[in-house]
Amino acid sequence: MISGFAEAVYKNYDGSVYDLMDEALGKALEMAGIERKDLDGFMTTFLPGVFDGNIYMHFFPDQICGYLGITPKYIDSLDYGGPSVLSALWRAERLIKEGVAENILLLFGGKGSDVRKRKQTVDSFEKLYPEVTNTPYRHLINLYNSINPVSDYALAAERHKKIFGSTDYQRAELIAKQRKNANRSGYAMFTGDLSPEDVLKSSIIASPLHLLEIVYPVDGFHAFIVSRKSGKLRDIRVQNYGEAHQSLLPPEVDDITVTPAIESSKNFRKEILKCDFYELYDSFSITVMLQLENTGIVPKGQSGKFIEKNSISVDGDLPLNTGGGSINRGQPAYMSGSVLLYEALLQMNEMASGNQVKNARKVFINGIGGWSRNHSVSLILGD
Repeated sequence: MISGFAEAVYKNYDGSVYDLMDEALGKALEMAGIERKDLDGFMTTFLPGVFDGNIYMHFFPDQICGYLGITPKYIDSLDYGGPSVLSALWRAERLIKEGVAENILLLFGGKGSDVRKRKQTVDSFEKLYPEVTNTPYRHLINLYNSINPVSDYALAAERHKKIFGSTDYQRAELIAKQRKNANRSGYAMFTGDLSPEDVLKSSIIASPLHLLEIVYPVDGFHAFIVSRKSGKLRDIRVQNYGEAHQSLLPPEVDDITVTPAIESSKNFRKEILKCDFYELYDSFSITVMLQLENTGIVPKGQSGKFIEKNSISVDGDLPLNTGGGSINRGQPAYMSGSVLLYEALLQMNEMASGNQVKNARKVFINGIGGWSRNHSVSLILGD
């Protein structure tokens, strides 16, 4: 169970990535009521460019542990982007149950601004460094002037419009409704009035996706401490879990509106519908819509109409991305999974101030990540 959690997130952080992660860890330790010497497990991930611009760090978990002054007997690194932290939580609970460790630190994030300022993403970083590859087929894909992953998700959004008749306005309405959640939360990075019309007036980055329906990469870390004892926090555990992975490129997929979330969530669909609120990966507007359908929350092709007709506020029909999502909180180092988990824990521990879900006893979280939506992790947290 989680005994401590914290974030250190900035739009632009001038210091070292190590100082940033140290800030998040310090806050989490204080909440958990333990010291660094008590941490005997460590899990993290690495993406090129987000650790002070480094494209590679040799044995990077060792470097992090050495700087933070921790000496874990168990170390793990998960390498599928945004949902990795959700898998780490599930693994950590089982490791503790088996007696492998007592207090496992999950530390996920980095500095997205280092990559952002070079006008690339972690999925297009190979344009800066020929020795970095995302696929063995780069000689074919790089014939096109893509803005990966924006171009890829734009294809999915356009295909969804073609097959199911969803509209640009429906996607924009989702973004506007998430902004209302952000405004109520009091702890979002991006706030202020935002209408669907405002979203549609923002620049088109890759048709049909507009600027304001694309997540903004920021600098930050989230720290979660999974312990045998919950300490001052509510005793929350993973009740249902699934993950799924596929390694096909978009041209090889029969239907690009289908994600591995179909498989990762299939064994507990009925339980998903019983949850009190929902935190779905929101790297783009279309990402949320695909997950609503692929996890069985709404029928296939109906997510746009669902968004139009229903409230997603904390007291609405389906409380969704209750803190505004990473669209409004920023995406640390191009990974939103820790943002979702952090918000879920705020809600479950009644720490969400003015945006609290009433009787928040069970939450469904779904993470989508990797290149071309190749990975999905689905889980339900509850008492």
